[in-house]
Amino acid sequence: MASAMLSRSSVQAGVGLPSLARSVSSHVLRANVPALGGLRMRNMVLKQARRSAFVVSAKQDTDNTPLPGTKVEPEKKDDPLRVFDSSPVEKFYRPENERRPEDGNTSTSSLMKFDGPAPETINSRLAMLGITWAFVAEILTGQSVVEQVTEGRGLVWFLFVVPVFIAASLIPMYNKESPDSRRNGPFNAKAERWNGRAAMLGLVALLITENIYLKGPLLGFIHNSLNF
Repeated sequence: MASAMLSRSSVQAGVGLPSLARSVSSHVLRANVPALGGLRMRNMVLKQARRSAFVVSAKQDTDNTPLPGTKVEPEKKDDPLRVFDSSPVEKFYRPENERRPEDGNTSTSSLMKFDGPAPETINSRLAMLGITWAFVAEILTGQSVVEQVTEGRGLVWFLFVVPVFIAASLIPMYNKESPDSRRNGPFNAKAERWNGRAAMLGLVALLITENIYLKGPLLGFIHNSLNF
């Protein structure tokens, strides 16, 4: 009876399998194993504890996240960044705990502020998609980025994709989930952030190069050589 109560309370508290097994094992030994039926009873109690711990672990993985195993806790700093103290932009800066969606205000105005989590996340994702498609379209059509927008269907696709990416980025934040809270192998928040920043710089550099120096598409020679 005491063993069953211990296993139930341990499972409800979310105790891991190793610690739960050790706890039940030590309790059974203290309760005089021969009196409970010897080694057979001890093994039965341990098997029941393992099954209970497995069920709780499975529920914790599936109930709280749509992608089991990808949810991680974002790293939090104890002290807020003080770079902007005593500077003209200090009044525009908010402490980290106010900017994070899991801790602070999750209203649209708060998320979309300059120091909020949404602008960089959305712009990074759009830039990664934009520069990839710009290169593909240049090879297929022989048009520069500006020509794709003004003469082709680039503007139509842009107006279609932007709201989708904005919604897909904001909805998790409305649910108090940080953009840094997902990781699946090499695909993690840090990699996305740096790739997004590189894509934003690359897209600006591509526009400058094509319109000032080349006066045409950067990859136009590939289109011409393939004779599309």
